[in-house]
Order: sequence, then C-alpha cells, then structure tokens
Amino acid sequence: MKIIKNYIYNFSYQIFLMIVPIVTMPYIARVLGPEKLGINSYTYSISYYFILISVVGLTTYGQREIAYVRDDAKKLNKIFWEIELLSIITTIFSFLMYVVYIYSFGQYETYLWAYSIAIIANAFDISWLLTGLEKFGVLSLRNLLIKILMLILIFVFVKSRDDLLLYIVINTAGTLVSNITLWPYIKKIGFPEKLKSLKIFRHLKYALVLFIPQLSISIYTVLNKVMLGSMSSIDQVAYFDSSDKIVRISFSVLISLSTVLMPVAAHAVVSGNKKELDNILKYSISFSMMVAFPMMFGIIAIAHRLIPLFLGYQYISVIPIMILQSLMIMPMAVANVIGNQFLVPTNQIKIFNKTIIFGSVSNLLINIPMIYFFGALGAAISVTISEMVVAISQLVELNKKMSIFELFNDWYKYFFSGIIMVVIIFFIQSFTAGWVGIALNVVIGFAAYFLVLYIFKPNFYLFMLRKVLKL
Repeated sequence: MKIIKNYIYNFSYQIFLMIVPIVTMPYIARVLGPEKLGINSYTYSISYYFILISVVGLTTYGQREIAYVRDDAKKLNKIFWEIELLSIITTIFSFLMYVVYIYSFGQYETYLWAYSIAIIANAFDISWLLTGLEKFGVLSLRNLLIKILMLILIFVFVKSRDDLLLYIVINTAGTLVSNITLWPYIKKIGFPEKLKSLKIFRHLKYALVLFIPQLSISIYTVLNKVMLGSMSSIDQVAYFDSSDKIVRISFSVLISLSTVLMPVAAHAVVSGNKKELDNILKYSISFSMMVAFPMMFGIIAIAHRLIPLFLGYQYISVIPIMILQSLMIMPMAVANVIGNQFLVPTNQIKIFNKTIIFGSVSNLLINIPMIYFFGALGAAISVTISEMVVAISQLVELNKKMSIFELFNDWYKYFFSGIIMVVIIFFIQSFTAGWVGIALNVVIGFAAYFLVLYIFKPNFYLFMLRKVLKL
C-alpha cells in the first residue's frame, strides 16, 4: 500500500511538472521576447554548472545512504549530518568560484547574481533525506504548493521585458524557500551530539562517482546553450532552448515507462530470471518505438502551425530547429530503455557511464563548428548526433548479451505508419486552423497511425490490443 501511495504522489507531481512549462512557456516567451528569454537561458546554463558542483552527486548518494540506515536512529543522525555538512562546504566552495567567475568573465552580471540564490539554496536542500525515508507525500505537497505560489507571482508581477530580473528572483527565491520549509523535519532526526565524531569527507569520493555521469549528461543538455550565448547571438539561445524544452517535455511521456519498469527489471535480475528480463526489454523497446515514431513525425507535421500559436511569431526561427531536434526522440527512447532496463538493473554502471561520456565527447567535438556556422540549428544538429552516439554505443553493448535484431524486428511497421500519419495530417491542415486545427491534427493523426498499425500488425501492438480488449 505504501509503494502505491508513493507512486501516486510521484506520478501526480511529475504530471504537474509537465503542465507547468506548458502553461508558463507561451506567456514568458511573449512577455520577455527572444532577447531576454535568451539571456535567461544563457545565465541559467552558466549558474547550472556551479549548482552541479555544489551538489557534486550528494543528492543521489544521500538518498541511497539514508535508505540504508533509516531504521537505525543513531546511524541516521550521523549519516545525515555528515552529508549535509559536506553539502554546505561544497556549496560555499561553489559559490566562491561563482563570485570569481562573475568578477572575471561575467556578462549580464545582474542576472548572474540573481541566479546565485539557486546555488545558496542547495545548502538548505534536504529533500534527499525525505526521499531516503520515503516521505514522498511531504515532498510532493511542499513542491506543489510552492510551485503554484511561484506561478501566481509570475503571472501577477512579470508583465514586460524589464521584468526578467524579477522573473529570475521569483524562481530562485522560490527554490530557496521551498528547501527551507523542509527544515522543521530535522527535529525528528535530532542534532549531532559530537561534531568531532563526524567524518564528513569520507562521503566525497563516493559522491564524485555519481557526479561524473551527471556532468557528462549536462555537456550535451546544457553546455550547448552556454556555447551558443558565447559564440552566437543571445536570440539563438532562446530559439534553441524553446525547441529543446518542447521536445523534452514530449519525451517525458516515455520516461514514465522507465520509472515503472526499472524496479521490475532489477527484480528479474536478482531472481535470475533472464527470460523475464529479455521480455521486459523487448516490450519496452516495442512500446518506445510505438510511441516515439508518431511523436517524432507528429512534431515534424505540426511544428510550423504550433510554434506561432504556442510561442508567438517572434519565434518562427524555432520551427526548423524543433523539426531537426524531433529526430533525437527515437535514439533517446532507445537509450532510455537500454540504460534503465538493462545496464542499470544489471549493475553495469561503468558501461552506462562510458556510453554517456561518448555522447558528451562527440557533442564537444561537433558543437564548435556547428554553432559557429549554423547557430541554434547547429546546436540542434550537435545534440541530435550526441543522442544517436549514446544510443548506438548502448546498442553495441546490448548486442554482446543478446541479439538486438529480435528487439527491432517490427521497426519498419511503426516507421511507415508514422509516414502515412504525416501525409494525412498535412492533408487535414488544408482545412483546419488555430488551436482547434492543432487538436484535430493530433487526434486524427494518432487515430490514423494506430489504424494503419492494425493493418501492418506488429506483434507488440497486437499483444497490447488483446490485453486492452480483455479489460
């Protein structure tokens, strides 16, 4: 019952997190305009690396360590304060580095200073404690209330391009307040009796192991925005960031599958049930293809209609960027499944990290010439290739354990169904317009896609139909 409750809390909050940018993006894009939106994305991306240094993998590590000792009050007290004091030290170190950066290289200093609040907020973040103790209800309710308050403040006070600083302060101060509201829970943990007995730095080397993949992933998800702001115009940052957010919000539908299936896959490994693990992989890949192909083709089909309505005509340049970035949905889907349903459950963390590093290195090598010559479109090319590199390198590793051709034997059925869906959507667009037109495009397009799939009869699709019809 507790697991179900925790899942409901997490699922509800994740749905809310998906809705928030859908609500705020159109408003903020129009109010701030491409230049100020680009400055926001650029300065946030710079501050993100200092936030990453302050966290240094301690959030993930802390969750795990707390979970290990949560039934022993004495050990829990000791572990918590060791990790929390280390977090305060790394935050101070990161903040000092950030100050040096602002005074030495900082552009848009006022906005960078506003983002320093987010770095300071990390010292007060004890969400990893509650996660380790499985207090998801407390976390979800707190996050929900603070996010709603932040939304209200944004819509009430952010009214023009001159309000960018206020927009940043609302977001960063909201994070700080959100973290501080958890501190009354410390009464249940208690304060450390002897500070000298705490071995703070013994946790650092273990946290650094978790920090490396986080840093590697950030190279091809965040660094491109910093490079765009440095090598191209600030408007280009806004165009790329807007496209990237829309594509990744769409992709979050697939991530929810991994969240549910990863523990199931891990259990199959522990119980030595290789057949069950193979089936989970096969079904996950098939599901991902069934969803990813129409998602990718759907974005391609409606991008030129969606962007003017969703972001405004100032963001027409986002259209080709988003069409190009939609191509990374399929490799992201494949990598998500292999990583979360095979490499992580089978404890092949080093291989998992290696594939991510391959993607990061390829991104660094490609980014400079691509951004220099093509701006935001070049960044989109670079990040798409990087996602492909990660997916291909993981497929190579998977192929050492099983035949990958069996997993993808129906791929062409999903692909051609998606092509037919695009043709139908383009035909419908001749007779539709506005948001009603977009809605009709989506509904009729997906209906056509699944109807064509029924004609092609991929094995997983028929399996799903049988399951649904039994219900």
